[in-house]
Amino acid sequence: MEPIGSPHAINLDTALLQLDFALKLWHFVNDEKLPHDEFDIDLTIDDRGTPYCMSGHEFHTYNDLVIATENAIWITFSAVVITLWEAIREKHDFSKGNPLQTDDERLAALIYMVRCCFAHGTALPRWKIDKEKYKIIYKVGNKNIDLRDVDGKPFDISTIGGLETMRILRDTARERKML
Repeated sequence: MEPIGSPHAINLDTALLQLDFALKLWHFVNDEKLPHDEFDIDLTIDDRGTPYCMSGHEFHTYNDLVIATENAIWITFSAVVITLWEAIREKHDFSKGNPLQTDDERLAALIYMVRCCFAHGTALPRWKIDKEKYKIIYKVGNKNIDLRDVDGKPFDISTIGGLETMRILRDTARERKML
């Protein structure tokens, strides 16, 4: 039986699971439970008949492993928010007119604003909010997310209320039949 839903909606849970994996890996590495010398080894993986070779000793210090896992969190977070936005976009067109008249339009706008931070600045995500209509306080679950004065600033997860906000955004969009 094939999954029901748009391609991005189908893969949204997998993207969130990957974020959980990155966070658990970071926790494991940050607590120094991963032996550096056992992890950072020469390794060849068979990629469908084509070998992919990685040199050992790429992570010169244990802190290099910590930084790599932190980067994995943000790379995965960006994939989650982009996937969430695309899942909404596959089902609804929020691009016409003033998109902030309904709760659904405000939720879509918030997700789009977070998505833009990462889609246009993967190495250093920044808020880019050109239009005043997006510079508001968004209410999602028990969170008030204030985007009135973030334009041009680096993305900080605390601005949206932490990593758990991604699940709240997904769950709210599902409840509202936006996915």
